[in-house]
Amino acid sequence: MLAAATTAPRRRRAVVAGWLATLLACASALVMVPTGSASAMAKIQCKQTTGTGYIDPIVHHDQAISSATTHLHQFFGNNAWLALGSWANYANYANLAGKGTNCLNTADTAGYWSPALRYTATGTVIPAVGFWAYYRAYDGSNKGPGMEFPADTRLVATVYNWTCGQFERQGPVPYIPDCHRADGRPGHTLTAHIDFPSCWNGVRPYHPSTQVGDTRDNRNYAYAVKGACPAGFPYRMVQLRETIAYAYHGYGTDVQLSSDPMMGMTDGMSMHADFWNTWVQTGLVSMVANCVNGTGTRTKAQCG
Repeated sequence: MLAAATTAPRRRRAVVAGWLATLLACASALVMVPTGSASAMAKIQCKQTTGTGYIDPIVHHDQAISSATTHLHQFFGNNAWLALGSWANYANYANLAGKGTNCLNTADTAGYWSPALRYTATGTVIPAVGFWAYYRAYDGSNKGPGMEFPADTRLVATVYNWTCGQFERQGPVPYIPDCHRADGRPGHTLTAHIDFPSCWNGVRPYHPSTQVGDTRDNRNYAYAVKGACPAGFPYRMVQLRETIAYAYHGYGTDVQLSSDPMMGMTDGMSMHADFWNTWVQTGLVSMVANCVNGTGTRTKAQCG
């Protein structure tokens, strides 16, 4: 009975999500889960750091916000957020660069965050049981090469897909899929994949400490289309993909992202992610050279 009852909502979801699927099609190289050899790619595993909080350090930089003005986010990587507490929205590069990290590659002190996944009825947050930052060629392949992001680059990505894990057939789709047949083991649980733009126009980051709401770097980046960077964005950077696995393997009808209601959406269709490049920059340069471009020595500690 329960399986039958979810059929109609699934059909409605597919219709509502149609326009998003069209947008995703223009970035077709970005919507597939990474497969094949990792010989030209870094796969950096990180743990959740401060848990969740109503802070949004890029979009609402230098702004005091609350649950009434933003949605709940979960943070990975750079663990300076824990010490900053409610002051996190006022943080600048110097407050974060090179600070401690919960990533296995200890040079990866970048800030990664995304909206929290919650049960719709209770608002209870569903834990993230896995986070990986993939760094690979600009076109989303594992073939290299790519340039490293300049220090203090701040990006918000909205190109994404959902799956039930790399070993399940459900997905990739632009809404939370029916994962009730998955059993929750690694690779068999609800998973989101968010891709960042990787073509750059060469304008370096400039972020005054007093800037209010600071998404200016996004205008200087674009997505590769059919394996090529668009006109005006000639620099081929590494492509970052954030992959988040959640402790959920149900029908998908009882969960939503914290950002869904605020953005007038449902079914996880407001998924997005933020990246603040506060890496130890020499470590990022070395990782890209060794893991993505293949110009040095590849190690598990650095490349995953």
